[in-house]
Amino acid sequence: MKDKTVIITGANKGIGKEAAKEIAKLGAKVYMACRSLDSANQAKDEIIKETGNPNVFVKHLDLASTDSIQKFAESFKQEENKLDVLINNAGLWTKTKKLTDINVEQTFAVNVLGHQLLTQLLVDELKNAAPSRIINTASHFAGGLDINDINFDKRNYNETLAYKQTKQANRMLTREWARRLEKDNISVYSMTPGFIPDTELFREQNLAGKLLLKMFALIEGRTIEEGADTIVWLASADKSNGSNGGFFNQRKEEKCKFNNPEEEKRLWDKCEEYLSVSRITLDYMVN
Repeated sequence: MKDKTVIITGANKGIGKEAAKEIAKLGAKVYMACRSLDSANQAKDEIIKETGNPNVFVKHLDLASTDSIQKFAESFKQEENKLDVLINNAGLWTKTKKLTDINVEQTFAVNVLGHQLLTQLLVDELKNAAPSRIINTASHFAGGLDINDINFDKRNYNETLAYKQTKQANRMLTREWARRLEKDNISVYSMTPGFIPDTELFREQNLAGKLLLKMFALIEGRTIEEGADTIVWLASADKSNGSNGGFFNQRKEEKCKFNNPEEEKRLWDKCEEYLSVSRITLDYMVN
């Protein structure tokens, strides 16, 4: 991947850090987009030392803040005019309902809307690098999306369902992006890393929840290395052996039960409705 430029969100820990390391090994220039600069810079130093690739950089990105997303994109554009691979990897699972600066439930804001806005703001750079790729970290643990009640105003808030609906949304928006960007020679994929117990995603689980996770890990658990493998493969392989907009598991495309173009378009429109509330001018909107 020499001469390639890659952005990875949530690259300071877990599968994001592992993917950043493996992609750096392939010679790419890697931008680690992270909320915690301290842990990100520590991870960057480790990656540079292990890979011998000095072209690893850290930039601050808080996906819960539209202002932070805009500042990240502007900063990246000042340094680069092309983006070969955008890896939307960062994820959140939170026990309590919180609303962000644009009045959206935090889990959905980070896992879905933040990446939606980030991708829109970087579309021109992806076009400049075409053929380029967007990779969205989704999950098998997905479902329960109610497009009319994303904020749980009508339903009782449930942390598990809040997370699951974002992973369904990731898979659905991947296909909508693929349709919109196909003419620009930009491929868009979603993938599942599988169940990885050694991750920060479950840090808010109580003792009982953590015990259940450990039991499940004995049956279905994957290592961080195994979880990151499909991300690295989708980012670097000459061909994906799957369809544009496809959902991948262990380097193979799987049939996605959420495939519904009308609902995908409706979800896209709902996301745009939320983003418009923030009074952001999206000069890079994909029509």
